[in-house]
Amino acid sequence: MSGLKEQIEEARDRVAQFRLRAEKPSARLEDEYALEKARTRLLTLELRSLRSELASGGSRMKSPEGHHAAAERIGKERARADLGKVMRTKHKHLSMSARERAEASFAALRKTTPADTEGR
Repeated sequence: MSGLKEQIEEARDRVAQFRLRAEKPSARLEDEYALEKARTRLLTLELRSLRSELASGGSRMKSPEGHHAAAERIGKERARADLGKVMRTKHKHLSMSARERAEASFAALRKTTPADTEGR
């Protein structure tokens, strides 16, 4: 854990250095890229640190109904995933060829036109 904290401090120093370079008026695109890369590295390390803290503290904080809550959460996630699949495949039901669209339009026209022209 102390090694991770040292890496985080080094990454913060690098971000500070690259930020100074990138903020100069003579900054190049490479300087901005290096800053973004250093920021990403810092965020990755901080995330790894937080996850390790949660993993060590998370096992102590489990509630007796943890299994039930986890099962309910998984059920909701599956329902959401199934809903997404239905929505993603909906276009298959709506797609028609040009001929089918023309025939449908013509049929709709024939159904509405005789009622309008019968009174003439």
